[in-house]
Amino acid sequence: GTSMLQETRKAFSNARSLRAIDNDVSNYDNRLKHFHYAWWNSVMTKPDQLRQRVAMALSEILVISSNSPINNHGDNYASYYDVLLRNAFGNYNDLLYDVTLHPAMGVYLTYLRNPKTDTTSNTFPDENYAREVMQLFSIGLFELNQDGSQKSGPNGQPIPTYDNDDIIELSKIFTGLGAGALNRNALLNGRELRFNTNQNDMSYLVPMAMYEEEHEVGKKYLLNDYVIPAGLPGLDDIRLAITHLFEHPNVGPFIGRKLIQHLVKSNPSPAYIEDVANAFNDNGEGVRGDIKAVIKAILLHEEARTCLWQTEPSNGKLLPPTLRYAIFAKAMNLSAADGVFYTEGRGFFEDSFHRVLSSPSVFNFYSPDHQPNGPLSDLELFGPEFEIHNSVTSIGYLNQVNKWTDRGDVFTAQELTEDVEVIKSNYYEMARDPQVMINHLDRLLTKGRLRESTRNAIVEAMNGLPDWNEDNMLRDRWEIATYIVMISPEFNILK
Repeated sequence: GTSMLQETRKAFSNARSLRAIDNDVSNYDNRLKHFHYAWWNSVMTKPDQLRQRVAMALSEILVISSNSPINNHGDNYASYYDVLLRNAFGNYNDLLYDVTLHPAMGVYLTYLRNPKTDTTSNTFPDENYAREVMQLFSIGLFELNQDGSQKSGPNGQPIPTYDNDDIIELSKIFTGLGAGALNRNALLNGRELRFNTNQNDMSYLVPMAMYEEEHEVGKKYLLNDYVIPAGLPGLDDIRLAITHLFEHPNVGPFIGRKLIQHLVKSNPSPAYIEDVANAFNDNGEGVRGDIKAVIKAILLHEEARTCLWQTEPSNGKLLPPTLRYAIFAKAMNLSAADGVFYTEGRGFFEDSFHRVLSSPSVFNFYSPDHQPNGPLSDLELFGPEFEIHNSVTSIGYLNQVNKWTDRGDVFTAQELTEDVEVIKSNYYEMARDPQVMINHLDRLLTKGRLRESTRNAIVEAMNGLPDWNEDNMLRDRWEIATYIVMISPEFNILK
């Protein structure tokens, strides 16, 4: 299929064409917003929606962010996102290796132009990526059983997976990586490709290259007594180190739990985690790390598909704001005069604190172990997405829903000649009967889960509208019914 890079460049081209209406294309460049245009257009139009959804989940595990020194070019983010899309049904070992060599990650976690040890000048390798690739991308902080529970040492305390010496040794692996190619401006300016090529002159579309003279020589003593011998090419060092992390028994339960949380529920049972970890460990054909097998194990598990689990207090998750936005947009009949569904999503981001590749840190928007105060914490349950659900974002989300329903604006972009709106008149006929309208929205948005109290509130609101101009009344009925459904717990909590 079309890559996100191709879609971003298409969005840039379309935007230039649309902006030409105002005769304003001077200094018009491929910017970060064009990646977001392409991302939303892909969400709305691509046939491979499961791949798109898995890539989004991976983007919140293997995090880079526009909240960083990465240059404000759509191509940079699209190129990284393509790594996630390409590997979404591939092997986790390959994904981790490709992510490691991507220049966006090199800039984000500060190991681009990572120096080798030089005691004379008192310089040492940057430890940032070595720490995060273990803590967040592969094995986590503590040794795990295959059901995700922590192992205990002789003193009854959790067993750390690594210590500071392991970080120091692993950091030596990620030395010598520099730009793999120059960008167009650098080429036009006659720059040369060198290890010290800065990020402004570097192409983000080509993996980082290994500059052997800058790579740390000697043996590397990694965790669990694994030794990488001296004298290997730098990229071989990286491949061996990544594979060593990949082979760690923690990866299946650690990454498996995170994927379950993103795709299905916040509190999977130990048996669910173990089943998914087993699929990671062996796809049934002796292959470890097959992401397709992991996704299949997650989505076809009884905890994801059996209705009986809906009554369990541990079941469910708060939908992240961007998914709520996407579900609504895909469910509605929309106008799209220009044939595109473009939005930068900046206003939505300001109201929700959530937008793809825009987290505040490498720790993502929310922690997998976040426990909001109240009933969830009392039950020792986790609610990751509640970490960004607060007095600001809860009101902000209401304002966004009001914009989508009252004003009808769903997608707004500077270059669009008209906003993409809900075609409200398509719903007027069913709005004549509140029960018909409610049943339609229940099937469309809440999977038949609307409670009687919510239904009664909608009926009361619809019947309480003034009976003036018929079209206006039917429009208002659709607006109030849809608004209430979109802010209801039945919609916002995935069960």
